[in-house]
Amino acid sequence: MSCSKYVSVTSLMNATQTKIEKSARIADIVLKIARILGWIVIACMILLLGAAAVIYGIAGPELFSDVLASENATILSAGGESVLTVGMIPGLIALFSIVSFVYMGLFMAILIIAGRIFSGIRKTLLPFTEENAQHLKTIAVLIAVISVVPAFIEAIGEAIIGFSMDMFYFSIEGLVLAFVVYSLAHIFEYGLNLQEQADETL
Repeated sequence: MSCSKYVSVTSLMNATQTKIEKSARIADIVLKIARILGWIVIACMILLLGAAAVIYGIAGPELFSDVLASENATILSAGGESVLTVGMIPGLIALFSIVSFVYMGLFMAILIIAGRIFSGIRKTLLPFTEENAQHLKTIAVLIAVISVVPAFIEAIGEAIIGFSMDMFYFSIEGLVLAFVVYSLAHIFEYGLNLQEQADETL
């Protein structure tokens, strides 16, 4: 009787581990694809930045003067109308590049750490580990940073340049998500304690 129960428990554990491994493998593949796309975006950003620098270096500010004169480039903001001038263009390109690379860098860091979580689960078949809990806490911090830092950098740059891009905003949703992920990290730690107690019992 006890032998049959042991076989049943073993079969159940094997089935559970198979499901965990399958889910972790799928998540790992999705994250790898996301990382590849992220690197492609970063490469495109570098190429576009390089092309803009070459065009500006060859054509000079006269090209942009013609474009701005023909388009009468202005932007409406809460404080009124701000006029885009040729002298602002290098600063705007630099500001956009800095904010975009910071944003993409933080985003890629989140994907890389998330990939480590699921790679670890595939190897150990244990989702509740101290390492995964720490990874989740790091992801929570990065989400909080990505919710405020790009907008903060943009705000400083706009104050220096005197022209508003209004592309990045402080994200309350991102801060809430960071809190949720940080809470999940504590749930993982609690799950680790339960897992250790179960192992000691067995």
